[in-house]
Parts: sequence; structure tokens; C-alpha cells
Amino acid sequence: MLPTEANKEDKVAFREKILTAQERMMGLIADGHAQDALPECKLTHTFTPLQEEFGCCTYARQMFIPKGTLIIGKIHRHAHLNFIMQGRVKVSTEFGQKELVAPCSFVSEVGLKRAVLAEEDTIWVTVHLTKFTSEQDLDKMEDEIIAPNYEEMGLISSVTDLRRLTA
Repeated sequence: MLPTEANKEDKVAFREKILTAQERMMGLIADGHAQDALPECKLTHTFTPLQEEFGCCTYARQMFIPKGTLIIGKIHRHAHLNFIMQGRVKVSTEFGQKELVAPCSFVSEVGLKRAVLAEEDTIWVTVHLTKFTSEQDLDKMEDEIIAPNYEEMGLISSVTDLRRLTA
């Protein structure tokens, strides 16, 4: 894997930091030093009927994020639409920090992982194309939409690895 624009050192450094932060956060939760906030983040799933001509349907995932909640998201395989329906969040990605205030819509980049801090109670909706059409297939759909790691996306997640590849 050769370094590309997507694998510039500042982007790789952010990926390394967000993975470290996620690992520490999960450790604090596992050790009982922090509360797992995800059970408080209510999810609603909506599917359109399968569009035969395209071989997929549209899936919307709505998440209620209580004020003060920190979420580190997953790595998405495809660009997709996002809508902040209510609230205000601070978002950190390898492209920088932003404050998003409802109502707003935007496109998530391929391979993006973000840290989100809800500054107000927030409703966030993501929209994906998928071949699956019901909640019974959420695990399969997640495999279709989510990458297990950056490397599967052709992205580097360690500054040490980047330097080794460019040496």
C-alpha cells in the first residue's frame, strides 16, 4: 500500500489518535470507570422497498444522541448522506473539527471515522443504499456498509507504518 493523498501524515495521525481514544474509552467502560452511553442513544431503522432496477433499497438510521454524549463512529465503506434534524454537535475527523447545528445535511466521505460530542440533545440521520430490506438483516447490512479497519479501505492507520512505507 503506497501513501496517497488520503494517507498524508496528518490524516494518518488523526486515525491513530481516534483509534487510541476509542480503545481507551472502551477500556474505561469495561473497567467501570465510565458509563456506556450507547444504550441511551435510541435507534430507529427505516427501509424503502427494494428497487428492482437498482438491486437495492434505501436505509435510514436515526439516532437520538443525548446532550453530553461522546460517540466514536465506525468506518463507512461508501459516501452517504447525513442529516442533523435537531441539536448541535462538535465533530472531529481527519479533515478537521466542525460544529454542526440543525437543520443541516452533508455527505460523509468514504473511509471516514469521526468523534462526535453532542452539545445539545441531537437527532442524527444517516442514509445508505443496501441490498438488505429489514432489521432482521442489520448484522449483514453492517458488514456491507462498515469496514472493520482502515487497512481494508486502503488507508493507513499508524504513523509508524506510514513512515516505514515511505522510507
